[in-house]
This record gives sequence, C-alpha cells and structure tokens, in this order.
Amino acid sequence: MRSLDPAKAARHLAGVVALLCVTAVWGTTFPLVKDMITRLPVADLFAVRYVASAVLLLAVRPAVLRGLGSRAWWAGVGLGLVYGAALVTQTYGLTTLPSSVSGFVTGSYVVMTPLLALVWFRTRITVRTWTAVGLAVAGLAAFTWMAGGDGGPVPAVGLALTLASAAFYAVHVVALSRWSRPEEAYALTVVQIGTMACVLTVAALPGGVAVPASAGDWAGLVYLATVAGALSFLTQTWAQAHVPATTAAVVMSVEPLWATAFAVLLYGEAAGWSLLVGGGCVLVAMVLVAVPARAAPASPPARTLTPVPGGDAP
Repeated sequence: MRSLDPAKAARHLAGVVALLCVTAVWGTTFPLVKDMITRLPVADLFAVRYVASAVLLLAVRPAVLRGLGSRAWWAGVGLGLVYGAALVTQTYGLTTLPSSVSGFVTGSYVVMTPLLALVWFRTRITVRTWTAVGLAVAGLAAFTWMAGGDGGPVPAVGLALTLASAAFYAVHVVALSRWSRPEEAYALTVVQIGTMACVLTVAALPGGVAVPASAGDWAGLVYLATVAGALSFLTQTWAQAHVPATTAAVVMSVEPLWATAFAVLLYGEAAGWSLLVGGGCVLVAMVLVAVPARAAPASPPARTLTPVPGGDAP
C-alpha cells in the first residue's frame, strides 16, 4: 500500500483535527438550539443565522469574491443548495420523528458517503476505511438505542424526509472534498453560506421572518452565526480540501457524542453505557481513518536478464 508523503500526511491529520473541532462546536449548539426553537420557528432561526454569517464573512473580506472563477461559483451555489435542502428536510422530518430515530437515520450518511464516492467519482475505498465506517455505524446505533428511544410506530413521511436529508448530507460531504481547494476556502464558504441564507429565508418567508426578542437570544444567535456558523463552515471547507470524503464523514459522526458529552459536563446528565460503548466505537473508527496507513516494505527487485519493455522502474 502506498502511503502519503510526510507533508500530505501532516495536512491530512490537520484536516481531521480541524473537523473534530468543528463537530465539538456543533455539539455545543444542540442545547442552545433546542432552547431557542421554543421561542423562534426553526426556519426563521436558521435564516437569520446564516444571513448574519454571510454578512460577517463579507465584512471581514469584502473583496473575496472579486475575480472568483465560474467553477468555484457553481460549486459554492451547488453545495449551498444541497446543504440547505438537507437542513430543511431534516427539520421537517424531525417534527414527526422521535429524536433518537431522527439522529440515527441522519447518521446513515456515514454509509452513504463511501458508496456515493465510489459511484460518483470512482473513489477506491479500502478495507480499513470500510471497517471504520462499520464501527461508526455501530457506535451510532449503540448510542441511539442503548440510550432508550421513543416507542411507537415511525411515520413513513418523516422517515423518508430524514433519509433524503442524510442523502443530501452525503452529497455535500463528497462534493466538498472533491471541489474544495485551500486557496478558495474562504470564497467557497461565502458562496455556500450566502446560498443557504437565500434558501432558508425563502423557506421562512410564508409566515414572516421572526427575529430574537431578548438579549439572551440575540447572544445565542451571535454564537450560532459566528463560531458555529461562519468559522465552523470555513474550517470544514478548508479541512475537506485535505481529507477524503469518507474520512470526513466518519470524523463528523462524533457530533452527537459531543452533544451528549457537553450535556454531561455542563448540565450534569448521567454518562450511561450508550455514551461509553457508542463513543468507544466511533473513537476507534476515527483513529483508523485519521492515521494514514504505512507503506508496505518494498520487495527486492527481481533479477532479470533483460528489462521489461514499458515496465515500471523498481
């Protein structure tokens, strides 16, 4: 097996660490968003959040889109539309599904990602990577069901919407790893978030776009728009320029575990077996994809009397 050169391996590991930090930030948003949507409609909260993120990014670098090529524009718009569709379908699915079912079904994008990469871009998936995918799925299943899910039948419409959301997330992860370039990460982030802001604002318009009414909610919105919005998206876009799609999906599968860990640390919830077993599986999966495989020892060249025409040099 051919290994990454040291510089590329270092960038790969830096990308994995960056994605892990992003999932930690996203994990902190679960209790915040859960609280804020009791006072604001979901679509309205997301619309205001991403409009603010786009404005902030453009305020920091107002000329970032100047001279941006058509490839990056089309890629950013496409990625923003896909991610916006994922958020909208996931949100509407969540209104009819138990939260445990929604979390597990959404996490199925971990399996969809390598399959999509294989079909779409003919990306070779190693046995080691498939093992990591299997461990991540097992960890998500243990985390979901050992924690105790809600009983009762699962609505077909909600399930279909959530599966569609998982598929959109998989498309976004695969396409971002394929299209993101380090030098265009900031501009691509602006186009993505700007597109998402437009999509979510349109989704929120029928009932009118509501904004926070208290200083506490505005503070929460600022955090969602800056750290958990603009900064996290920028970090993800840069990281996926150095990390394969399947690796990114496995690393990001730790997000619900971060959410539970923060609930344990900040809100005193008990750390049950679901967190220990599920988290252990996902952590092992991350180690498998985070550390590049070593090259196999080179075999001594075979002794031949004549060179092979067109053959590779030993």
